[in-house]
Amino acid sequence: MMHEFDSETDSKPLKEGLKQALWERIEMQTVAPAKVRQLNMIWLKVAAALVLAILGGILYSGKFFNHNAGDRMVYQTVTAPKGQMTQVTLPDNTVVQLNAGTTIKFPVKFSDKKREVFLLDGEAFFEVEHDALKPFLVHTAKVTTQVLGTSFNIKFYNELSDIRLFVKTGKVEVHDQTHTFGMYTPRQLLIYNKQSQSFIKQQIADDHSISWMSDELILDNVSFKEVAVYLQNRYNINFRYLGTKPNRQHYSVRLPNKLTIKQVVDILQVIDGRSYKLQGNTVNIK
Repeated sequence: MMHEFDSETDSKPLKEGLKQALWERIEMQTVAPAKVRQLNMIWLKVAAALVLAILGGILYSGKFFNHNAGDRMVYQTVTAPKGQMTQVTLPDNTVVQLNAGTTIKFPVKFSDKKREVFLLDGEAFFEVEHDALKPFLVHTAKVTTQVLGTSFNIKFYNELSDIRLFVKTGKVEVHDQTHTFGMYTPRQLLIYNKQSQSFIKQQIADDHSISWMSDELILDNVSFKEVAVYLQNRYNINFRYLGTKPNRQHYSVRLPNKLTIKQVVDILQVIDGRSYKLQGNTVNIK
């Protein structure tokens, strides 16, 4: 078409005008779309940058959230029913024997640096799986027992004034928030008074401290309150004092597990001298 216009000799001004108009039209059809395409590319780049920024933010937020979620410890609480001992296996394969009525709390998964367990109330015997890179800690109120791999018994009843730790095998280190109570080895006993925050370290010849796991409960030189706590949890009963206060005397008793609560009450009445009457799940003392 352009060639045809260029070959004409007549009406030159008309041809020149038509050629100019045609060029302008061609420019509009070629240059303008290029500008549009260029503008579209700019917007596409901006949109792509925004999408990448948003995705990056989402990924970062997700990573941050997951990291924090991993840092948050999820705990499990286990309580042995009254009248029944319970065995618990912790995430590291440590085995814990819970005396009746005992409650412990521990993470569903231990952290990478340490293994922490909380004895909230009662008595437990720990057979700790050895791990030199992760110390095992048992928290009882303000007192912490730390080991790598050993077996020991902790008695921590909220109703009693003392915390007692007995080591069966291995070595145990005990401390509170400000003091250390030293290292304890097999057949050594720690008695910690919660009120005075004082402690006694003893070497003992027997293992009566863990007799509760055997066929016979042996209590040496304990208060009647401690006897009552054991019996309340073992037999799921309550003691009620009628017009009298708990006896301040100390007792040494042997109570086979096969005894019924009625037989136990009869024994207590003989050694204590007071009147005991069993009514349902309540033992009235006067």
